[in-house]
Amino acid sequence: MKRNRLLPLSARPVTLAALAGICLGYGPPVRAQEAKPGGSPLDTVMHTKIWADVPEAKDFVRETRPPPDSLAYQPVTGTDPERPKLRSKVELNALESELERAASHNDRKAGKRAGIKKPASAKTVNARVESRGSRPRVRSPLP
Repeated sequence: MKRNRLLPLSARPVTLAALAGICLGYGPPVRAQEAKPGGSPLDTVMHTKIWADVPEAKDFVRETRPPPDSLAYQPVTGTDPERPKLRSKVELNALESELERAASHNDRKAGKRAGIKKPASAKTVNARVESRGSRPRVRSPLP
């Protein structure tokens, strides 16, 4: 299978010679800039002048614009909402105890509805096992 070349083999030395001539011909006029000693990065940024100078507005533009005092800008972010005042430590403790009472009340109420009994403590389980003389049976949660 023959490779499809962009340049035939006979044209390759001519191309290389032309490329070398171009590089050598343009090489000497192109010199590196001399480094300027001193200056901080901030000085460099300030003297680079990245921004554009805005020219003075023309007369017809100034005449058609409304005066800056009459412009009623509407804030984009909106107004600050009224927030409640911060609560003291005593008020926070009272709210926390109220929530804890409500949670325990709801837990007791939910347990009565579902018919769930409180699990036996470890001491009573150990006492039953010792009285039976055998290991406790473990029920599988799956049917």
